[in-house]
Amino acid sequence: MLAPPELFGIVEENIYRCTEIDPLNFPFLQTLSLNTILSISQEKPSPAVELFAREHNIKITHMQLPAWKISEEEWKLLPDAVVQRSLSYVLNTRYYPLLIIDLSCTFIGVLRKLQHWNLSSIINEYREMSFDRSQYLYELYIELVDLGKFSIPRLRLLDSTENVGKTMGVVKRDGLVIETCAGSTGDEPHGQYDLSLFPVESLPEWYIEQERMWLEDKSQYNDIKRIVDGKRKAVHCV
Repeated sequence: MLAPPELFGIVEENIYRCTEIDPLNFPFLQTLSLNTILSISQEKPSPAVELFAREHNIKITHMQLPAWKISEEEWKLLPDAVVQRSLSYVLNTRYYPLLIIDLSCTFIGVLRKLQHWNLSSIINEYREMSFDRSQYLYELYIELVDLGKFSIPRLRLLDSTENVGKTMGVVKRDGLVIETCAGSTGDEPHGQYDLSLFPVESLPEWYIEQERMWLEDKSQYNDIKRIVDGKRKAVHCV
């Protein structure tokens, strides 16, 4: 009988999650044909897990978490550097199929913010996946974490009058402009991390399509708002 890891779940295609791995779970994990295990915790994976990974040619990356001390300066459950590096794995299909081990269950909440989920849906998923492990301070971290601090690929709709050309780090793809090189175009500041961690050819399709839908919805909303504001001004001038 196959036994999945504790709190196992599917995040996106070829991305899985759990809170810990036991040798009892090894037969189940073999069915996933994993390429990478991303461990986000204070403790390294057990020797048994490391041996299993070596025997099945699975790369283990451990994101070491410091002991969490609640203060005004150190309120973040996940350090920014850990979030940044973890995103570089999740947004790179070269590491797929990918299993994320996160005892706190909060990193997926950060990812959902990147996917433009509303906060209520994010917290509901966190509570469902964490069960009796859920904590208010963890939920608060998910709410307050600022994605603007991180270097992640920027996508925008291609303007029909725009000539993208061969600018380094800028790629035109199916009506989108994908920027993965800091300072390539635009005035928005990037974070302090290396955007070369996100090669365009390895960005997952689910991320690109979700960004496309978000941008199209946002553009449509702005168009409608412009029309409504124009009518209001016209009525006001009469």
